[in-house]
Amino acid sequence: MSSPVGLPWRGIRSATAVALAAASLLACQQHGAGDAARDQPPLPERGEAVFAEDFESGTLDAWQDGVDPARHRVVSDPASARSGSHYLVVTYPAGGDGGWLTRFLAPGYDSLYVSYYARFPPGWKGGTKLVALYGSRTDDPWSAFGKAGACPNGTDFFAAMLAAEPIGDPGPVRFYTYYPGMAREPDGVTCWGRFGDGSTSYTPPLTLSLGVWHRIEFFVQLNAPAQTDARQLFWLDGVPRGSWSSLSFRDGPMLRLNAVQLTFSVSGGVPRTQEVDVDDLVVRTTGP
Repeated sequence: MSSPVGLPWRGIRSATAVALAAASLLACQQHGAGDAARDQPPLPERGEAVFAEDFESGTLDAWQDGVDPARHRVVSDPASARSGSHYLVVTYPAGGDGGWLTRFLAPGYDSLYVSYYARFPPGWKGGTKLVALYGSRTDDPWSAFGKAGACPNGTDFFAAMLAAEPIGDPGPVRFYTYYPGMAREPDGVTCWGRFGDGSTSYTPPLTLSLGVWHRIEFFVQLNAPAQTDARQLFWLDGVPRGSWSSLSFRDGPMLRLNAVQLTFSVSGGVPRTQEVDVDDLVVRTTGP
């Protein structure tokens, strides 16, 4: 097994970002995120489906890396499932995290859209990573893995993720991205995932309320080689909440989007044993 990249919680944390996070938390507290997810009609289908997991098989056989019976189990409970009768329960042991589940999508794609549902229980504490789309070399499907703290060079890897920040329970959802040209740490050789740059915008509220199913959608479009026309977008419960444009993920076609991961990484671990529920994941080739 290979662990996901970017364990420490680092990013561009300007005064604006901190103010935005506070505004997001306040908006959610005042208005609530709501959970019409169970009753809402599905959004229109987007492109070819390349992977789907509703956990109705009762197993995790569709996942090719990271399955850990101590942390991942499929539960049968029609009254609690988002749809059908089965869903995934992820256990975060005290002082640890929930691990990861990876599905490889070789040889890869130039754009991918992933949609799934997550539910945080009442009493949840802290943040967590949520979902990742990895870009490995077409001749090495593992080149994007095990790269915590590494700086991409345009030919080796990239990683596009969503994460709920630890400043909240959970905190605001953000992009968490490794890409060529990203800012280095003061030592000049270390990189941790970034929340954005000058072309990134967030629209509060960005927090996920507890005890209800939320639909999380994430779209990544790669750049043409030598161009800066990549972009990534995310939605919460069908509403656009994040946009990041004018990106470059790669210098050439050797890098493609070729793995999707449910990632439950928490830097430093959670303060107590807790769980997250997941259901109805779909990966498609195109976004809106």
